[in-house]
Amino acid sequence: MASTLVTAPLAVAKAFSPGHITGFFEIPHGQGTDPLYRGSRGAGFSIDRGIETTVYVYSGKPGSKIRINGKAAKPSEAEVSQWVVDYYMRNVDVPCFVKVEHEIGIPVGYGLGSSGAAALSLSYALNEALGTGFDMAKAAQVAHMAEVACKTGLGTVIAEYSGGFEMRRAAGAPGVGTVDTVPLDGYKAVVLCMAPISTKAFLAGRMDEINGLGGRMLARLSESRKVEDFLDMSFEFAQTLGLEKGRCAGPVMALKSAGFRCGIALFGQTVFTIVPEGMAGEAAKVLQGFEGTLLVCGIDGRGARVL
Repeated sequence: MASTLVTAPLAVAKAFSPGHITGFFEIPHGQGTDPLYRGSRGAGFSIDRGIETTVYVYSGKPGSKIRINGKAAKPSEAEVSQWVVDYYMRNVDVPCFVKVEHEIGIPVGYGLGSSGAAALSLSYALNEALGTGFDMAKAAQVAHMAEVACKTGLGTVIAEYSGGFEMRRAAGAPGVGTVDTVPLDGYKAVVLCMAPISTKAFLAGRMDEINGLGGRMLARLSESRKVEDFLDMSFEFAQTLGLEKGRCAGPVMALKSAGFRCGIALFGQTVFTIVPEGMAGEAAKVLQGFEGTLLVCGIDGRGARVL
């Protein structure tokens, strides 16, 4: 495969997508089969850590190579990314070889929107490098379709596309669904990632529990627009699904005892809170004694972008 690559690429492009945490959601019934109209409603927020993707385009026999943090990706690790690459390869006139470099700055599988961020940053970078000419919404739609096809997410891409603290009012891909954002300047997210949960496996059997509750919460949050209410609703949603038990129980109790509201990321054994910047150190200190990866992040209000 290395012989396919020449010394200099024909084009190089780089893009970034923030990670994202969903606090609650629902999947409306009767969405049909068009992936652009499939999705979820709910609320969450984007963080200033995520995935940066660089695409190199070479002349030669059609093909691709995907690397994650400098190592060749296994097919199971790059299913969504491969879907995006294949989509673009079907939309170029001149055969070419594409090399993809994902630099992942967030834990994978912990409810931080990594698959959506990989697909979105890759789609933006491929669109730029290949000169496909899609606008940003169309390029984001490709990432959304990849997530739907691979059953890894429904509302993450439109949230990361928009950025900020968002309420997804109508389901669908970017340009189809409706998102309302609330400014969160001067806030930090404190996140403790303890163990992964497979979104695909979890979604398979829990829809009756999820639907209805998420819709009622969205209606309430749309009225209050307060991050404190979002945290309370996220925790209530997690309780309904039993996610607050096990490894999450200790950090949740510690945060609440210290006066911090908190939620649990969907889907992961990941506890989070959102606090004014000046209180982030105190919240992080509460969680430092627990095993896991502790992140203190800003809220990314810009959304995914070409770098």
